[in-house]
Amino acid sequence: MVKPAPLPSGRTWRPWVPTRQTFVLLHRWTGLAIAFFLVVASLTGILLAFEDELEVWLAPELQLAQPAPGQAATSMLDPYTLRERVQQQLGEHVQINQLILHPQPGRTVSFMADPATDPATGRPYRLAYNEILVNPYTGKVQGVRDRDKISLRPQNLMPLVFNIHHSLALPRVAGALLMGLVSTFWTIDCFVGVYLTWPRGRPFWSKWKPAWMVKWQAGFYRVNLDLHRAFGLWCWLMLLLFAWSSVMFNLRDQIYMPVMTRILPFDNSWRAQPPLREPMSAPPMSWPQAHTMAREAMQRFAAQRGIRTDFEERLSFDRRRGLYAYMVHSTADLRSNVGNTGILIDARTGQLRGHWLPAGDRSGNTFSNWIGALHMGQVFGLPWRIFISFMGLVITLLSVTGIVVWWKKRKGRKLSKDKLRQA
Repeated sequence: MVKPAPLPSGRTWRPWVPTRQTFVLLHRWTGLAIAFFLVVASLTGILLAFEDELEVWLAPELQLAQPAPGQAATSMLDPYTLRERVQQQLGEHVQINQLILHPQPGRTVSFMADPATDPATGRPYRLAYNEILVNPYTGKVQGVRDRDKISLRPQNLMPLVFNIHHSLALPRVAGALLMGLVSTFWTIDCFVGVYLTWPRGRPFWSKWKPAWMVKWQAGFYRVNLDLHRAFGLWCWLMLLLFAWSSVMFNLRDQIYMPVMTRILPFDNSWRAQPPLREPMSAPPMSWPQAHTMAREAMQRFAAQRGIRTDFEERLSFDRRRGLYAYMVHSTADLRSNVGNTGILIDARTGQLRGHWLPAGDRSGNTFSNWIGALHMGQVFGLPWRIFISFMGLVITLLSVTGIVVWWKKRKGRKLSKDKLRQA
């Protein structure tokens, strides 16, 4: 056994070992530091669980589409004509770099607005919007909006709620960094909190059981403490899921991937394609040609992976990287109504450059896609969205009860100090 080395002063150096009190202080101050952010994120998350319904209620003129008189509800424009009509209405300052391949009857379709390059300056035009809502029956632009704008107008309200939830509506980098750090501390605090409920004596289970229960007949402070502790234990796995998936959304490259790649294998081909030296000024072929090329590439990919495609979702042109991104719905998808199976192909040659499979690929990708889908309420339908709304209330409860516990103990410590002074 190696003895601790003596210090020059004659004292023996011993490594620092955190005590239970260390973790109590860590839990206390971490909880206080992140409580406000968790309340904001949880309450906005409750709204986002029903984002589609709220969008229709708040701005039906942007979300609902009616066919022309005498036109059937299923008779929508082909994707090439639809895109071309939108481009004609918006003019040369805007580039429409998508084909929408799976419009929903009665609903508008959403195009992202990419600024064209001003030939006089060589810089992109400044646009007042980044989303275009279009009637798929007629091709008419029903409205545009800037999803990053801070506005309480009905059509801007749900994008604002999302931006507050994701980054407190701060500039993207600063907001993502802030909420990513909050999520990281929250993840750590999940483990600290459960450790503090761990019984220090035997028998283990009988001593741990009270931590899972609420003594409703007790006084306010005891009920508050029991609610904080019991809900934290019963909902621990979901709290950890929300915390760690939030790290994935905000600090994927900085924290999430360095940790997860030590545990699970990942395929990063979807994100790994580098940008070109100069972005492409225009697609190298017509949209019907690109669509045919993407379909053929997807057929080959699906055959290699043993998956079956059900419907097409979207074809996008990435000028910056010189790629087409082709999205379909397949047997590998987690969501039933939206296709997230994708391939990246070279815009000139059609060669496969990357892929995205929601499930059935590397275990790290599948795990990440599942926690993301669970976080956003994209699986298991309405019951799951109701459940994650309930979890939003639980997170708010834990934050508020934690503050009450701190305030009560702070008052107790202050009273003790006053008594000591008087003595």
